[in-house]
Amino acid sequence: MGDKPTDAVVYHRVDRVAATGALIALAGCVLLPLYVLRANRIVNGAPQPLGAGGPASWGLLLLAAVALVASLAAREPLRARIELICAGGMVGSLAWALGYAASHLTPDPASPARISIGLGAWLAVAGAAALWFAAVQARPPHAWRIGAVVGLATLWLCAGYWGGLGRLSIVLEYMRQADAFWAAVGTHLTLAGVSLGLAIVIGVPLGILSARVGWARAVVLGIVGIIQTVPSLALLGLLVVPLAALGLPGIGPLPAIIALTVYALLPIVRNTYLGLAQVDPAVVDAGLGMGMSRVQLLVRVEAPLALPLLIEGVRAAAVLIIGITAVVAFIGNGTLGVLVILGWGGQVDDLTLLGAVPMVLMAVTADSGLRALGRLITSPGIRMEAS
Repeated sequence: MGDKPTDAVVYHRVDRVAATGALIALAGCVLLPLYVLRANRIVNGAPQPLGAGGPASWGLLLLAAVALVASLAAREPLRARIELICAGGMVGSLAWALGYAASHLTPDPASPARISIGLGAWLAVAGAAALWFAAVQARPPHAWRIGAVVGLATLWLCAGYWGGLGRLSIVLEYMRQADAFWAAVGTHLTLAGVSLGLAIVIGVPLGILSARVGWARAVVLGIVGIIQTVPSLALLGLLVVPLAALGLPGIGPLPAIIALTVYALLPIVRNTYLGLAQVDPAVVDAGLGMGMSRVQLLVRVEAPLALPLLIEGVRAAAVLIIGITAVVAFIGNGTLGVLVILGWGGQVDDLTLLGAVPMVLMAVTADSGLRALGRLITSPGIRMEAS
């Protein structure tokens, strides 16, 4: 009765994701090279010290340290804003550091010497991505996120125009392969897009059938699951015989689209089935009691409730297809996999990266875009229920 009221205890939570990202970036800067100097495009290079990137390299190190301190000591909402600024600033500083190293370590444009991106730089980017993810999860104001994206894009554009970023080895490889590069990007996107569309057209009805018919569920899910276990090159080889028997070509776009489509079926079929199976039976009974037909019930009730899981399946299929599309280069398709294969064969690491990095960007873009689409077309009530 005589006790005095005590203040509520405020617990401080360490942002472990952001702290891990900052530590990864710091390790990349301190323990591994950000830049590698090569005598020409095919020989092994010599790692260069952090300071070879000029003032921007020290700025990168400082921002990573600030992000680490913020993740450990700062409180929301200040912490998310600091992490957001540091993540964008780190990637922007890295662009200027790489450009500085490329222009100062290889001052003669006619020289065959090249500056390649070192492993430390890739770790710094990975750490910055983890920081960005942690900051966005804290939901900072929308203006801060837009400002960070605009600032990052501005830093990279300025580094490319004034900072010497165009002297990097991977950029020089792009200039040599520009026509082939964009043709490969177009082919890659076309094959992946057509295959994903066909997989949706085929997979969604199969998922609905699996949810409606018990024996069909075991057959359909079993078949698409078995297909998923077959290695991609083996599947391309297995398609040669049936296509030849039908008088169709065993190389080129047709077998590529068939293989990519069947690979994308599993996540779409499975998630369609799971989305429909999780619908509350009471909701279905209520719809039937209102006089809805099975088709009306599917379109008006079950499909909206299953939509979040279906979008997740499409998202997983899109990322999977973008990666496997590189493999169909072995059967005469000019995808980005051609650049990867040429880079491996000629031991030109930057040519390999020229094919691999765009595929990563495509996968990240597809993942983010479909995630945003799912939030846009899913009703707020279902989103809250799913979360």
